[in-house]
Parts: sequence; C-alpha cells; structure tokens
Amino acid sequence: MDSTGDSIKKHIEKHDRLIEIFGMNIDRIGQESAEVSMTVGPDHLNAAFICHGAAIFALADVAFALASNCGGKMSLALEASINYMRPAPEGTRLVARAEGIHEGRRTGVYKVSVTDEQGGNIAFLKATAYRVDSVSLPDRHGRETA
Repeated sequence: MDSTGDSIKKHIEKHDRLIEIFGMNIDRIGQESAEVSMTVGPDHLNAAFICHGAAIFALADVAFALASNCGGKMSLALEASINYMRPAPEGTRLVARAEGIHEGRRTGVYKVSVTDEQGGNIAFLKATAYRVDSVSLPDRHGRETA
C-alpha cells in the first residue's frame, strides 16, 4: 500500500464509526481496490436469524469507500445497488472485495463481491463514485487530514 492508501485507510478507520461498531477489519487496500471482512455475530442478525442485509451492504460499502478514495481525491457515492444471493448465518466470516472497473476524471464505477469463507457468493454490489475537487478526505471541521 502506498502512502496515499495508508493515509486513506487511517482516516476511514478513525472516522467511519460503522467499522468498529460492526467489527469489520480492513484487510487490504490496493490501487482502486480494497478488501474488508467481518464475522457475522448476534448483533448482525435479522428476525430470520441470518445476517441482516443492511450489515452486508455496510461491509460492501466500506470496501467501496476505501477503493474509491485510494486515488487521493475525495470520492462520494452517487449510487449503489446490491443483489443478495444466499444467506449468511451467525459465525460466517464475510469478505468484501472491491475493484474499480471504470475510472473517469469525475466518476468511477466499482464492483464489490461479498463471499463467505468457502468463496460462496453472498452478495454483489455495484456502485458509482463522484470525485470532488478536494485533494484529500476532510476531517469533521473541513480541514484536510492527508
């Protein structure tokens, strides 16, 4: 990981509260790519006793955020859609792998696959990022942190 990727990882780990709340791990950040994982626990379950779709979406969204911000310009989601393919029961380790599939000057399109520990498909997210003029992610008071 380059210094930009490292500073983006540190910034997002510090300021994205869902990472800690959901027990996510940032496993890898590369050029326009990222890998984030979490183990489905009791707090992730819905009324059917499987991982809540919102928890799976959040995991995929964090991977997307990391991958789309690695280029040094702050990127924000324009849209995201997800398809759920199979349930994830408690104890399942989920891995979200984000990869850039189109990079324009102002937008980028990303795919994120969420799999279980055996590589089974759990969900697929497609998202579009918008690059703002800021050189780096701002802190809560608008100051640049990278």
